[in-house]
Amino acid sequence: MHEHFDGHRAYNHIAKLAAHRRLPGTPGESIAQAYIRGAGEEIGVPMRSEEFTYSITPLTVFLPGVCLLLAAICLAGSFTYLWGDYLVMIPGLVLLLAIYLSFKWSGVFERFGAKGGDRRSLNLIGEINGEEPSGTIILSAHYDSKSQTMPVMVRAGLFMLGFGSAILLGFWLAVAGILEAAGISVLGNRAVFFVSLVPALFLFLLVFNLTGNKSPGALDNASGEAVILELARVLAMKPLRNFDVIVASFGCEEVGLCGSINYLLEHEEELRSRPCFMLNFDMPFSAAGRLFLNTGFELPPRFTSKRLNELAVKAAADKGLEIKGVYLPVGAAADHMPWVKHGFEATGFVSVATFIHRAGDSLDKINREGLRRAGEVALEVVRALDREYSPD
Repeated sequence: MHEHFDGHRAYNHIAKLAAHRRLPGTPGESIAQAYIRGAGEEIGVPMRSEEFTYSITPLTVFLPGVCLLLAAICLAGSFTYLWGDYLVMIPGLVLLLAIYLSFKWSGVFERFGAKGGDRRSLNLIGEINGEEPSGTIILSAHYDSKSQTMPVMVRAGLFMLGFGSAILLGFWLAVAGILEAAGISVLGNRAVFFVSLVPALFLFLLVFNLTGNKSPGALDNASGEAVILELARVLAMKPLRNFDVIVASFGCEEVGLCGSINYLLEHEEELRSRPCFMLNFDMPFSAAGRLFLNTGFELPPRFTSKRLNELAVKAAADKGLEIKGVYLPVGAAADHMPWVKHGFEATGFVSVATFIHRAGDSLDKINREGLRRAGEVALEVVRALDREYSPD
């Protein structure tokens, strides 16, 4: 067997996984789990199951509830502005505080999403022991899929426009209230009032983005699973010297990163006992075959691992390729993000496509050259980290 990333083998993994729609709790999810176990046995990396419980409430109640709450605060601010009361600064400040808190990742929310329900799923974990290991590298992807009512670009646009315009509204209401209290009249303009209703409209529309099981999930995220399975095959043939490798197939990413959060909370203490790096693969190449890294996310920005990102840029350049950084402000999440928030060296190979979370996320959309590039660059990142590793 070849000790290089085999794009054809990886493509076959995508074909097998994308033959079934894999929304958590459906038969397709169980079929995908069985396939990953079988693939692990075939490549010499047995996958153990780590079961967890989770709740879909964050997806079906919490997120829509936050959008409705923010929309209600926006409306309260708009009408207070129309009535000409200096107290308009109060809903403005409350709105800014609510948006700030909605971007915060709390331990309470993590436990609630990952363990707070009565639904069950599992992560599939394989291990490749290093020769003289003093650290851990995690290669991760999620195997579930979902469809949504809204096209992804519409949803992302509503998130960015809704939250962005709500932030602007909050600042304007606060400033307008201060000016009015100082005797400078800026309130009551009907044209401004109607414009101020726009954030509430955007946020309200997000409530109707319902989840279903119509997507084959070829790019999102059978492609990520294919990359880590093929990387596992190659690394099992020639293990690293300084690192053990954990191959983590996470469940329930599409309902709140539940598998990743559960694994993090269960193993955080042991993983912190020595250096740990995570490479996550969630749509690891674009429909055109281009490569991207998630270098930052949320507002205010959280930044992913500088060391891993630099290694990826260098690995791509050495192969005559370009890999660009992508910042994801709101409306997108991936399994490496909670790890970054917990202080781990983590980053994600990501991309953007308009057809994901739709029935059109099918095998014919997979760019084979992009698949090969992602695998080869990721393999070089892992090997470079092993060569350059210093505990200092």
